Amino acid sequence: MAFFRKNDRKEDISQKEVEVVQKVQPTPRPKPKPRTETIISKGIKVEGNISGSDFVQINGMLEGNITIANVTIGTTGIVKGTIKAENVSIEGELKGEVECEDIDIKRTGRVSNKIECINLLISGAIIGDIKAKNMVTISKEGKVKAENIYSKKVVIHGMVDGKVYGEDIIEVGHDGKVTTDRLESKKVVVNGKIDGKITASQLLEVGRNGFVQGEITVKNIKTEEGGRVIGTMVTYEETKPKQLAPSDDNSLDTEVIDTEPA
Repeated sequence: MAFFRKNDRKEDISQKEVEVVQKVQPTPRPKPKPRTETIISKGIKVEGNISGSDFVQINGMLEGNITIANVTIGTTGIVKGTIKAENVSIEGELKGEVECEDIDIKRTGRVSNKIECINLLISGAIIGDIKAKNMVTISKEGKVKAENIYSKKVVIHGMVDGKVYGEDIIEVGHDGKVTTDRLESKKVVVNGKIDGKITASQLLEVGRNGFVQGEITVKNIKTEEGGRVIGTMVTYEETKPKQLAPSDDNSLDTEVIDTEPA
């Protein structure tokens, strides 16, 4: 017969409890890597390029190119150079090109040159070309003077002077004002004002507060009561290969219309 001392049994039970606790304890998650920040303070001027994989904030002046994941230009910041990043926020001024995924130009932000991105939100001012893969949104405070604006979808609540191309749709909100040599999309929805040359290959929809004036090419048009369409209108036709013929008359019938209610 075996004899166990009380202390031996207590130690055996305690050891088993420890083993059970160790088994049920979750595996600790790895701690997130600390964010590395580079800040150029107000009043500091830096000449040279900056590259990395995290974050830089410019509150002073930088003359050089930036290649980094996240870039912020503060209200007092000025960058003269090219930016390549994932996310860009601009409250100050950028004199140069930017290539990124998402860019937010704040109310005090200014950009002069070329922008290539996926999504763009404009509440400040831009002078230059814009090319966005997905969407361009111009808020009520936004002002854009561009040779070209191109995106899948363009939403305008501010002021635009330039050519606008929307692959799928262009929407002009109540406060939107567009002056253009060429505005073109499958569908154009107007609740603000457009003055210029407009092409809607599928539908031009003018809301009750909408105003469209200029040379208009449409396949279909829908106008709510109160909406106005003034100008020269032709029917949109798909481009076809040109056939050789003894005589070639490609003239289109045009008419001047005004749908403003009497």
